[in-house]
Parts: sequence; structure tokens; C-alpha cells
Amino acid sequence: MAVSRLAVAVAAAGTLLVGTAAPGGNGIEDEPAHVIAEKGRQSLLTARSLHWEGQTKDATGTYAVDFRLDAGGNCVGSVAVVPKGGRMKIIKRGQDVWMKPDEAFMKAQVPGPAGQETAELLRGRWMHGRADDPSLREFSASCDVSHLQQAYLPVPFAEDDVEKGAKALVKGVPAITVTGRSGADWVTLYVATEGKPHLLRVQGQIDGVRGEADFSEYGKPVPSRTPPPAESVDVSDLQQQGGAALGTG
Repeated sequence: MAVSRLAVAVAAAGTLLVGTAAPGGNGIEDEPAHVIAEKGRQSLLTARSLHWEGQTKDATGTYAVDFRLDAGGNCVGSVAVVPKGGRMKIIKRGQDVWMKPDEAFMKAQVPGPAGQETAELLRGRWMHGRADDPSLREFSASCDVSHLQQAYLPVPFAEDDVEKGAKALVKGVPAITVTGRSGADWVTLYVATEGKPHLLRVQGQIDGVRGEADFSEYGKPVPSRTPPPAESVDVSDLQQQGGAALGTG
């Protein structure tokens, strides 16, 4: 079903990862590698809101996510199947969730007549439901900055398992890189060397899944606009009209 597959796509991207100071150097590049890694990790763990952009590739395909999310469980963003699988827009505000897949996304996630049926039922509108709805619950758990904090970089790097790398720019922001390795798995962190030492980017491979994620706009509120009722259809109504397409029939 489309909603469950969406949750899987978001979770797959998450498997890998997981006040502004005045301009000027913060001295982080002079610290030992494990200290740099920990300061970057802590910036993610303590964030109340941020912008998360990422891409991951596994056996089922390549997924791109773009979310603005906060500790209150609010988010605005999208998940796309790269390059031709379409896109699903997502908004969550409090306990209300809206999802708007384009036709290509529906067909890619739900092959055959079921995907076409759901697309026709929606007619370009948003699916709307509560976060605790069984069809939406798995996704809703991912639409919270705490999901990143709990799932990504859950433990500190050991001093002997991380090494300092080169300086870099992440979307114009100066950074220092540090890389940790464990067997075939590896992860490189990009930590800002100006302003606060925020974690700006994560790249790597874990359990055979390669991916990259960028983090920005730390502390910036999530946009609060939600779709009007005239542009939405309740997920329960869709289930009644087309249960097979939504996995209820």
C-alpha cells in the first residue's frame, strides 16, 4: 500500500544517518578527531528543529528526502523515488497528517491497478488523517526530530576509531571532516568551523546501504501552513471507496 511504502522509504533514508554565533572561526578544527565528531553529534542530538535533506540507495531503489521537522512532531517535506518514481509531499502538524503523492509516485509504490485506483480517488488532493491512524502511524513516528536523534549516531565515536580529514565547504559553509570506520562500514561527518560547530553533513555506508544527509537551519521554526479542507480528503473516506488500494480491503 502507498502509505506503508512511504514509511519504509523514509525509514530507509534514516537507516544511514541518523541561536547563531557571530561569523568567524570557532577553533573546532584544532580539536582531536573524536572531539570534533562528538561536538557535531551533540549538535544533532540537542537540536529542537532543523532542515534534513538526504539520499540513500538500497536494493529497492534510491530515495531522496527533504524535511523541515521539529521536536514537537511537526514537519513539512517530501520523499521522492529517484529518478523517475515520482514524489510524495508530506505535512504533519500536531496529530494531523497530510500526504499528497503524484501519480508517478503512486504507480511506482503500488504497481498495477491499485496504484492507479488510489491516484484517481485522490484527484490531486491531499490524504488527511490522524497520526495514530494505522495507515499513517509508522510514518508519523519518523516526522519528528527525535527520530533522527534516537536513530542516527546513537553512540560516541571511540578515540581510536575516528580520524581527522580535510577541510571542505558544505553549501558554502566551511567545515572540517572526520571519518569513523568499523569493518566495511564507514561514516564521514562534516562539522562547521564557523559559528556553532553544527553537524552539516553525513556521508557513508552502513550494512551495505550508502547515503548522504545534510543538516541546516538549526532552530528555525517549521512552516505552520496546512492544506485547507477543500483540498483534502480523509483517509477513512479513501479506505471506504478503495480499500484494496489503501491496504484495507
